Amino acid sequence: MPSFYQPTAELLQAFGFTRYAAPPRQQRYSRPSERGQETLVLYSDGELTLLETVDGQLLYNFQGRLASEAEFRVLLRQVNWPAEVSSSL
Repeated sequence: MPSFYQPTAELLQAFGFTRYAAPPRQQRYSRPSERGQETLVLYSDGELTLLETVDGQLLYNFQGRLASEAEFRVLLRQVNWPAEVSSSL
């Protein structure tokens, strides 16, 4: 069975995400963007969803699996989400 990469809570917190309540077998993290909200949902089966809302409208949605932290960082950059440690720490 292949294994899939999911970012750790510590990494997401370092990127400025805050954990929120979620249904069973999910972890939800969000952070504000310039005009909206960026949300990551981690599923227990290794899948990941990225959602971005701007002015109340869904701007971007990705759902899939990743192989590594490097691939995760590339994905964040492709959708113009900061992929570095938050300076507010």
